[in-house]
Amino acid sequence: MGEARKDISGIGKADGVVWIARCCQTIGNQMPATTLVPGYKQVDSFGPDEEYVDEEEEVSYVTLDLGVVEPTLLPSTSTYRLIGLDTPTPFLQLSGSIFKGRHDMLLGTELLFTEEKNDTHPNKRCLAHVGSTEQRIRFKEVQLKEKARTEPMPSEPKSPVLLEHVASIYADVDSEKAASQAPVSGPSEQPSSKGETDSGSSRKKKNRSRKGKERAVDVNEEDAMDTI
Repeated sequence: MGEARKDISGIGKADGVVWIARCCQTIGNQMPATTLVPGYKQVDSFGPDEEYVDEEEEVSYVTLDLGVVEPTLLPSTSTYRLIGLDTPTPFLQLSGSIFKGRHDMLLGTELLFTEEKNDTHPNKRCLAHVGSTEQRIRFKEVQLKEKARTEPMPSEPKSPVLLEHVASIYADVDSEKAASQAPVSGPSEQPSSKGETDSGSSRKKKNRSRKGKERAVDVNEEDAMDTI
């Protein structure tokens, strides 16, 4: 700080700016690096990311209830395969046996212990507490079967005789529809006299229509038939 007491009356403007910058740099180097938050320190560069990652592992236990299984199955099996532990229906494989499980929530808490060796008392059985759990999975032995593949049934070919019969039926129906829709044409009838009214003409039409259905026999024809 002795340099700060130096008389700067004879220093020029440009030299004064340089001298002030040097004084600030000297003071900054002498001051310790502090931060606003206590417990932290200022650094020039950051280290690897692994140093700043704080991983906390949470261990949870679940008991597997296999029920009644073969007594030789568990002792003879050193490994197992557990599939879908977080799913509603997990599966467990022990050797060649397959078990299907379901989750059960316990009303209380189960205490888990493991057996430890006691060198001082080898004949005594010592247990050490491992943890506690409120989850249990009950397993039941099942048999897995492959799903049957459903193949579409092949369509049977239609017989040509059947097709011809259906075509003839449709042809008959079409001809009947055409005959019923066609207008009836016939010779125009003229009234015999001008004095006839519409009622007279209608009577003649009715008589003619009846003659078409029932043949009228003339008197001369009846005599001829009697003569024969």
